[in-house]
Amino acid sequence: MAEVFVEKVRLLEWMETDAAGHQHYTSVFRWVEECESALYRKLNLPTSLFGLIPRVKIQMEYKRRIFFGEEIVTRLKVLRVGNSSLELGFTAHVAGELAAVGNYVIVHAPEVGEGSKPWPEAWRSAFLGE
Repeated sequence: MAEVFVEKVRLLEWMETDAAGHQHYTSVFRWVEECESALYRKLNLPTSLFGLIPRVKIQMEYKRRIFFGEEIVTRLKVLRVGNSSLELGFTAHVAGELAAVGNYVIVHAPEVGEGSKPWPEAWRSAFLGE
């Protein structure tokens, strides 16, 4: 499998800080969703995919606080492709230092009220970097 990833560079904006003066704990999740959308575009997959892929497991750990105006490099990569699931890993770095790390699992569930369904073969191939 070829490494499939995307990176985005941004600054921590004022609205993303909390009363303690550093990033709000939910900020990384928004940056990761920006990367996920960019990943789908890079792989020529529809961004409407978001409505078909509930998150079933999320894990994240902050390694350092991030302050207003600091530049953040967020990287998202495909870790594992299952029959109907996908595990993505992410990192956020500030000045070359790891600030946050995590991973999450999504499941292809195109029909509300039904269980998961296998990935369409073209999507699976794209996630695998083929």
